[in-house]
Amino acid sequence: MRQKIGERAAWLVVALGKSVCYLVLFLGMQALVMMPLMLASSVLGGMGEAERAAELYEMMYEHAMLFSALSGLLTIAAVLLIYLIRRKKLGDALWLRRVEGPGLMSGVALAPALYLIITLVMSALPEEWLESYGEASSSIGTGGLIGVAATVLVAPVVEELIFRGLMMTRLSQAVPGWLAAVLSAAIFGVCHGHPVWFAYTFVIGLLFGLIDLRLGSIWPSILAHVAFNAIGELHSLLPETEEGTEILIFLGALAAAGILAPLICHRSIAALFRPRPEGAAAPACELPTAPETYDFDPWEE
Repeated sequence: MRQKIGERAAWLVVALGKSVCYLVLFLGMQALVMMPLMLASSVLGGMGEAERAAELYEMMYEHAMLFSALSGLLTIAAVLLIYLIRRKKLGDALWLRRVEGPGLMSGVALAPALYLIITLVMSALPEEWLESYGEASSSIGTGGLIGVAATVLVAPVVEELIFRGLMMTRLSQAVPGWLAAVLSAAIFGVCHGHPVWFAYTFVIGLLFGLIDLRLGSIWPSILAHVAFNAIGELHSLLPETEEGTEILIFLGALAAAGILAPLICHRSIAALFRPRPEGAAAPACELPTAPETYDFDPWEE
């Protein structure tokens, strides 16, 4: 009994260690992209060129989405290169597996309702919290082609790849699948910084993780994340009016989409609750926890 507990503890330490490495890669790429300008600004400040140093900081703020896109693309490239060099099957190693059956669009179908619920909950928060959140997220979704690409395409892919495709799947070999989803969602939320941001990113991260575990692939959460962020971009592009009618129209359209999308994609959502088709890859939460007893063994990496 003690030996089995010790083995499970060792597996958990290994899974946590790998998760930390993936997190360091994700955050390290962001720091690497920003490092040259940060160093240049510090040098200028030390030389008494405070005005030029301030200009560099302002440039970093104005082009935050460009730096975000670059760091995301570098992270994706690094992960792909590592596994290609090691001759690993990307589909299994990164959980980019084909989704058997109609479940692929399940997250997309739920995205409008999820965004609506989060928006309504946030609107009920204290004004001070919302002001603080607005300041923290002021550089996100600044518009323009680069901003849209970074928010709608790059961020969903790299975040799902790191937090669900790599971290959650490794953790799920040492702890129950639901707990792996909770842990990866919590880390995902912490990386967003602000408490309000943490709260809603934790919720969507947990939902995405559970969907992926059920279907055995991160493709559903990638598509759902793209849809969720795309709705956010549309929200940010709304013209502001004194009457606030644009918000009411947007919420009404979102409510309609939140009802129609699940109806249209009812087979995808139903797939989350039906037994898997024969031959479909087993989700991590149903895989044996002992090493070397299932088709994809992260301990061999």
